[in-house]
Amino acid sequence: MSDKRHLYLYPFEHSNAFVARTKQAFCELGYTPHSFKKLFSLRNLSTRKHNAVVLNWYEDQPFRKGLNAFTRPLFIIKFFITLIGMRLFSSNVVWVRHNFKPHNVPKASWLYRLVISLLQVVANKVVTLESTPEISAAVVKHPLYKDDAQLLSTIHAPQPQPKSIDYLYFGSIKPYKRLDSLLAVWPQDKALVIAGYCADHNHAAELRQLIRARHLQVTWRNEFISDEELENTVVSSRFVILPHDDNAMISSGTFYYALGLGANIICFDSAFAREKARAFPFVKIIQREKLAAQLDAIDYVNASDVLTSAYHHYNEKAVADSWRPVLT
Repeated sequence: MSDKRHLYLYPFEHSNAFVARTKQAFCELGYTPHSFKKLFSLRNLSTRKHNAVVLNWYEDQPFRKGLNAFTRPLFIIKFFITLIGMRLFSSNVVWVRHNFKPHNVPKASWLYRLVISLLQVVANKVVTLESTPEISAAVVKHPLYKDDAQLLSTIHAPQPQPKSIDYLYFGSIKPYKRLDSLLAVWPQDKALVIAGYCADHNHAAELRQLIRARHLQVTWRNEFISDEELENTVVSSRFVILPHDDNAMISSGTFYYALGLGANIICFDSAFAREKARAFPFVKIIQREKLAAQLDAIDYVNASDVLTSAYHHYNEKAVADSWRPVLT
């Protein structure tokens, strides 16, 4: 592939390491990633056939926080001008659709539906991170949050990390992630650690009330934790729990983060869970009404076996190869 091909990425920097890990895949394919803002250079009008654009979470832009009643309309106008005009600067616009529903607002609106419709027209390729019948799209692999060298080093480590936590829920806490549904049926005799911040104060109060009312053995510091502390917590856990409802998500960064650190994964039933359970013996689906009995019956898979499987399916070359037909 020519080293003259350029890729413009939105967002270019992000707290979610998915962006940095995906950039590495693009570099592996011979692309030079640039900030999305640099796409709108006059020289790109004449070199558009050499340019590619990859958009992540772009549909959420009109709903971003921090805009007031005056700045939001101006921002939305600029957003639509940029969206409609980007094909003038690139012949290949790839929209990575991460969610079924809006990420920053409780439900879809006419504006959200308009944005989705326009993206489907402007993007000549739509990509998802899992196959889903609801969306016609190419599928690329979600990267792990550890590189190949780190994975292989952990796999071959002489001493495994001790597991001091049996059951862990981690990640940002939002209603659609259904932590409430997990707490509503969680056995009183089993300890659960929650590592995540809930910015919705009403939802946080509801969760705490549920914990108190059911006298649950739950440890939860409702605050942001450092990357190092989160990693140590996941590495120290035997099982990570994903209670998401079906159609709440297309893919789960929590799943891939836990996978790359060797945790077994327990899910409530969903299309995502069924697909992963078919692929991996350390992914288990549980039923709410039989939770206590099923937890006791789950066989634990050693972390080294989890990591070996993770490396086999999601190593850096596999992720880059999944992107190759999308970008060519």
